[in-house]
Amino acid sequence: MASKKNRKLIHAAVTTQNIISIILLSLIAIVTLSFSIAILLRNAALRKENEAYKAQLDSIQEEGYYTTSEADEMVSDAYEGGFDTAKQEVLDSVQEQLESGKGITNTVRSMFPDQILIAKDGRYYFVPIDKSLSLNSFTETDFAKNESGILEYQGTDASVIGTLGIDVSKFQGEIDWGRVADAGVEYAFIRVGNRGTSTGKVVEDDYFTANIEGAINAGIEVGVYFYSAAINEDEALEEAQFVLDAIEPYEVTYPVVIDIERPDSSDYRTQDMTKEQMTQVALTFCNTVKGSGYTPMIYGNNETFALMLDMSLLEDIDKWVAFYNVPLYFPYEFSIWQYSAAGKISGVDGEVDLNICVQKGW
Repeated sequence: MASKKNRKLIHAAVTTQNIISIILLSLIAIVTLSFSIAILLRNAALRKENEAYKAQLDSIQEEGYYTTSEADEMVSDAYEGGFDTAKQEVLDSVQEQLESGKGITNTVRSMFPDQILIAKDGRYYFVPIDKSLSLNSFTETDFAKNESGILEYQGTDASVIGTLGIDVSKFQGEIDWGRVADAGVEYAFIRVGNRGTSTGKVVEDDYFTANIEGAINAGIEVGVYFYSAAINEDEALEEAQFVLDAIEPYEVTYPVVIDIERPDSSDYRTQDMTKEQMTQVALTFCNTVKGSGYTPMIYGNNETFALMLDMSLLEDIDKWVAFYNVPLYFPYEFSIWQYSAAGKISGVDGEVDLNICVQKGW
């Protein structure tokens, strides 16, 4: 048996150990309680946050907002409805224009204002308008024909001269130039000649001499033109020199023009030429003319200037454009507009081309 002293020591040790155990258990209990309280507080905070979000969503929906799926459905419905509305508006516009007599080609053109529309060979060609080039500033109401079918400028630009002219060839036959002058014609373009579209032969117009002399004697200013079918720069130079030799005896105050257009024949010699090749032909002719002291000019229609030539290389050359409706459908700057191929002028038997000169920079 242990002594009394030993029993006291043992009892003290046990008591100390129990106190330590109690302290440890108390600490563990405190940590556990603290952790539990933290969890409860976090859950309460999350619950409050969720309630706030739910209240916010309820408020949003009450104010007319929608879920993602609801928004997607509404966008789809709106697209389909908008597409149908736009489609109907286009159809209504097309119908209205056709019923007014505007014609299919003009109707389609009005729908593509930033492109030149060319209708040929049973199809349409769309050529973007080059906005970097000089554009004409005329409006649809700037020109109108009078009772005699003569086109007049009715705009407000004081720099526009709007003078009447004609262009002639052997197809007009004999012309009474005195009567032409009395009819108010101020200038005339006389055809010097042409190159055969299939043969390639250069020939002088049968009425060139009679026409240029008759016009000048009647006090009408003259320019000249040559119907080109050149397939290379050498032939273009040949055509230019042919014209320069022919006009050397006369006072030509209006431009010397190269006429570039697609012939009606199916075997024309220029049909395989590229735009680059055709542009070089035009440049060679015009540069040769300019080098001899005359003002060069290019004659053509929308097909000529949109499909056959590179307009970016011809910016500094005057343009004579053919278009037989009013208003003019041609976006670029021009000097002369041939507005009719079936005009009537006293002194000319039958039909004659009519022109209006809007600016004279020569």
